[in-house]
Amino acid sequence: MSGLGGACYDEAARGAGLRWISPDKPGYGASGYQRGRSLAGWSDDLLALVGRLGLGRFALVGESGGAPFTLAAAYQLADRVDVVGLIAAGGPMRPAELVGMTASARVMNWFARNAPVLNTFRLAALRRELVNPRNRQRALDDAMAAAPDAGHAAAMRIEYEAVADALRQGARAAVQELALIKREWTFPLRAVATPVHLWHGARDRNAPIAFARRLARELPNATLHVSDSSGHDVGVDRGVEIVSVLASYVKGSRS
Repeated sequence: MSGLGGACYDEAARGAGLRWISPDKPGYGASGYQRGRSLAGWSDDLLALVGRLGLGRFALVGESGGAPFTLAAAYQLADRVDVVGLIAAGGPMRPAELVGMTASARVMNWFARNAPVLNTFRLAALRRELVNPRNRQRALDDAMAAAPDAGHAAAMRIEYEAVADALRQGARAAVQELALIKREWTFPLRAVATPVHLWHGARDRNAPIAFARRLARELPNATLHVSDSSGHDVGVDRGVEIVSVLASYVKGSRS
């Protein structure tokens, strides 16, 4: 998703006294494509952003495929980050951690690790469906018909807009990103000393919970929050709790 996806958390963040900032990653939304993009490079982008905004310390949050970039930034910017939140974290999964994953996600994972260019066809098809407003509305209507409640329906509308926005420049940034996050990461998890809170749904079929459990074991200062009734939409289900936990660290560091 592009930075528009941050709208899912804006109201809850404001209620907790937080300023929620959700930038476009390279090649998504209005952000320029970076040919030599890396996990570590996201830290440079964040430093430029917080410098422009005049921020000293801050929290970092990464959802789904944003988790690897968030952890890499926490590793490199340890002296500036109060706390890290990971929501439905994805990454390079071991065979045993793929149990329960959808067939479609398994294919995308295999392509990302072994033949990234093949994901172009899948993501280009998604772009054709969502970038056209009429097609996007039709797909959204079908998805919303199965939404469990109004909160999920509202988040789904934001998600569809954010995915369409992320792909409006084309699919190459998403293809590039999948290859970065599904291969082994370039930083040691045990060196991420910042407190990390992970929220994960026990029913997640895009990123099965076994991966989050391993992250929680390997990170030296991690707390795993499991939502038994949630899938990959755990952020929607636990949004108020998420921002409340983050706020406790951010406000504590200012006192």
